[in-house]
Amino acid sequence: MAKTSEQMKTLVEDFIKITNINYEDQTEKVREKSKMIEWQFHVGSNIIVSKNANRTDRIHINVNMRFPPEDAKLLVMKNPSFSKAIMEISEICTTCEIGHQWMKDGENIIGLALFSHVDEQVLDRISFHSVWDNVARVSGHVQKILRSNFSGFSSSTTDQTVDKSMYG
Repeated sequence: MAKTSEQMKTLVEDFIKITNINYEDQTEKVREKSKMIEWQFHVGSNIIVSKNANRTDRIHINVNMRFPPEDAKLLVMKNPSFSKAIMEISEICTTCEIGHQWMKDGENIIGLALFSHVDEQVLDRISFHSVWDNVARVSGHVQKILRSNFSGFSSSTTDQTVDKSMYG
């Protein structure tokens, strides 16, 4: 039998609680702004777990990496190191089956979103934690790629949620 949105939300919240990482239920805040999100948790400082209204069959796990202005200045297409980093990041995301999208403010790249999903039919603690770990692992690799391609790249997006698996 298919899980309802509320059943998925309850399961996900229980799975998050296991981690002992601080989280916030942002459902009411998000609903004020958009009807596209049914519910959302903000976990740690940069992980979002959500259920989109237009997809009844899955939940989404996102890591939003925001770059400080001094790092963002390096992320321009004219910079050969950035072109190399783009290729390496695309390769690791493809290999690990993680979606990614560069975030822009006008023409400036200000961050990178990494994302995946868990289908409703297989939503259990193990599948949720596996997807979370995979997204977090790729996030760590992306930071290493950026630091190795740019001397002085601070990659100050690191925090406990990026380097920590669901199991501690």
